[in-house]
Amino acid sequence: MKWDLKGTVMQILSMELEPGDVVTSESGAMVYMSDNVKMDTKAKGGIFSSLKRAFAGESFFLVDFSVKGGKGIVSFSSEIPGKILPLELDEGEGVIAQKDAYLCSTGGTLDASFTKRISAGFLGGEGLILVKVEGPGWAFLNVGGEVDKVKLNKGEKLRIDTGSLAAFEKGMDYSVDRVRGVKNIIWGGEGLFLATITGPGTVWIQSLSIKDLAGRIAQYLPNRG
Repeated sequence: MKWDLKGTVMQILSMELEPGDVVTSESGAMVYMSDNVKMDTKAKGGIFSSLKRAFAGESFFLVDFSVKGGKGIVSFSSEIPGKILPLELDEGEGVIAQKDAYLCSTGGTLDASFTKRISAGFLGGEGLILVKVEGPGWAFLNVGGEVDKVKLNKGEKLRIDTGSLAAFEKGMDYSVDRVRGVKNIIWGGEGLFLATITGPGTVWIQSLSIKDLAGRIAQYLPNRG
């Protein structure tokens, strides 16, 4: 399977499928496809996995794309200004991402992953459930704005605004803590909670969260009533 990223801000991911290739996407992510590409919508991973994804705010259904005879093209796009982040995952490797970051993947498994600490999801404001994609295969994630890749050594910690955390490697410890100090809360200009990621592993940070973008746009919408 070959793939190509086109554009800079609102990118399109174009994938060339051959017989036997299958790419799985979130419902509604497809932009265009060849007439010999077949769509198969299903509740992948069983009802329990599908219910977990639905609870996380993701679609209950996923769509498999395959080709019928010869080669075919299928393309996907992000819904927010930013980048499409390609990650190649080997057997046993995985990535845990924000619930709205998943775009599509090849091979491997997709699941919704509960945080270790129940309070992390409720208090952090980004949802109780994160999306987990495991290899082998490729995972393609939506990242808001620009992406910064940070590698942490064993025991090294990184504190991140919860909306700016795009994804991190499977196996890294994740927690959400309240910002300390009244002055920091009132005048700090940040959210009330920060995510703490502990190495070893890699963290991907986005410069624009969809929550912040929605808040900025809402300021300019006319009041109703």
